[in-house]
Amino acid sequence: MPRLSNDQEQAKPAIVFTDVTKTFQINHTSSLKETVIAAVKRKNLKSSFNAVDHLSFEVPEGQSIALLGRNGSGKSTTLKLLSGVMRPDSGWIRTRGRVAGLLEVGAGFHPDLTGRENVYLNAAILGMSKEETDARFDSILEFSEIGEFIDAEVKRYSSGMYSRLGFSVAVHTELDVLLVDEILSVGDAQFRKKCTAKMKEFQASGKTMFIVSHNANQVKELCERGIVLDHGKMVFDGPIDEAVEYVRAESLDDLKSPFEIHESVYDLYADNPARWGMPTGPAERVTANGGGYVQHFARGVITYSETTGANGLVNGFFSEAYRQAGGPQGAWGFLAGAPHGSYRDAGVRELPFQNGTAEFTVANGIEFVPNP
Repeated sequence: MPRLSNDQEQAKPAIVFTDVTKTFQINHTSSLKETVIAAVKRKNLKSSFNAVDHLSFEVPEGQSIALLGRNGSGKSTTLKLLSGVMRPDSGWIRTRGRVAGLLEVGAGFHPDLTGRENVYLNAAILGMSKEETDARFDSILEFSEIGEFIDAEVKRYSSGMYSRLGFSVAVHTELDVLLVDEILSVGDAQFRKKCTAKMKEFQASGKTMFIVSHNANQVKELCERGIVLDHGKMVFDGPIDEAVEYVRAESLDDLKSPFEIHESVYDLYADNPARWGMPTGPAERVTANGGGYVQHFARGVITYSETTGANGLVNGFFSEAYRQAGGPQGAWGFLAGAPHGSYRDAGVRELPFQNGTAEFTVANGIEFVPNP
């Protein structure tokens, strides 16, 4: 888990997932005939898969976090577990304060009721009293931009209208934790911009936000931390910029490169080839700083020396500064670990090298601190 700012380290956790698992059954037959044939042939009629597989993490109060991953990675299941819509098969989940949000377009709406009636229904599901809803109804209606359609049955609404009304109810709730599952991918650009502004207000007021989205620009704007899931397991937990780059990587199984991956960096590369991309050139022998190898990839660089071993760095502000400093042949020497720490809220993000530590702060940018 990434190092947090001092304020967040002292904050109580708003969300706690501890060794959570959720398993679903898949039926392999869809008719009585298929079931009989499969039974005769002694084929399995069902199989199970772990949508969430021993997942553990904590989110301190006031942190904005994005849950990322490809389709089928377990993001929406995790959010439904967090909201209480589903219960885990094992492990436990704790939340602090009132949790509200949108798990899907139209969640909590009854298609045969009007928009007005559904506002009260959805608000009640989110924990609001009738008196609270009465007091905020005009603001909900104004924010949603539904207008005269508020008294039409919602089954006649477009997905964008569902989105606007549902989000409007959620953000007018007295909440401590806001959950959002891809809801802002629906609707016009102007409304998405308004929703983003509203979520920034929540962020500024110290609310905790937990967002599932495929929109890289949106989560980078709203979140400071990203968790990446793959087949229900956590494969990355760190700063949002690095999390987005991790998800953007594609499978390289069917691609070929004219450049061989050097044996000294291969094991690190093979752990997650999609993170690094294809090699952009052959490995280069380095004679400075005790000697070793460096190889550049489409999404980062990996260095190796007998002293520090193999370490990699994805593209970003650190990698550009490292290149300008001469890479492993320069004063910084070979990579000696991975970035850690947060530069948010006047924090420091650090990256260890053979000959010192590179530190990044918003106030001073990147500075290299040599070993004593």
